[in-house]
Amino acid sequence: MNKDMINRRNSRTWVLCNDNSKSHIHRDQFVTEHGGEFVKNGRFWEWQTIHTTSKEDLTPLYEFKDKSGVTYLVDNLMKFCRQNELNKSAIYKVMNGERLHHKGFTCKKVYH
Repeated sequence: MNKDMINRRNSRTWVLCNDNSKSHIHRDQFVTEHGGEFVKNGRFWEWQTIHTTSKEDLTPLYEFKDKSGVTYLVDNLMKFCRQNELNKSAIYKVMNGERLHHKGFTCKKVYH
């Protein structure tokens, strides 16, 4: 089925998914093939893509706490390590749970 013609009224693809006796089967087949979802719009069905954000799409941020309890929100891990004289491999171990802290800093990864 043609993805470009799905929401154009009276096109072959639109008729199969709206005015056909087996339109529910055609809609399921279309979603399986192209993804997205059908939403009821008045008497007819309209196809929409689903926009999801995954962790790969988000910018990683790092939340550090020092031993006095001050919290830092960091987007550049290397720069933060240089400024605070931290060993990046030790910080990675803190992030992965292999170490509890490094020079009093604890860390967890958050997404923005």
